[in-house]
Amino acid sequence: MRTTLTLDDEVILGIKRLQKKRPDASFKQVVNSVMKKGLAAEGETINVPFKIRPLKNSKPKPGLNFDNVWKLLSEVEGPAYK
Repeated sequence: MRTTLTLDDEVILGIKRLQKKRPDASFKQVVNSVMKKGLAAEGETINVPFKIRPLKNSKPKPGLNFDNVWKLLSEVEGPAYK
């Protein structure tokens, strides 16, 4: 979301000091990071979408059949999968 904020001079100076410590981060990234930390300090939770990234060049273990998911779960996790 895009919005306009009026920041106090000392806030801008603080963000710029943080930005110097993280030269690869943009002003926007530093502001968002500081805002998230501030929200967390106030007890607000920030939900981040969970992402699964496959490993490069990974292949399934030999002998596992992915056609029947329930059978696969019972083979991999044992009887506790239910």
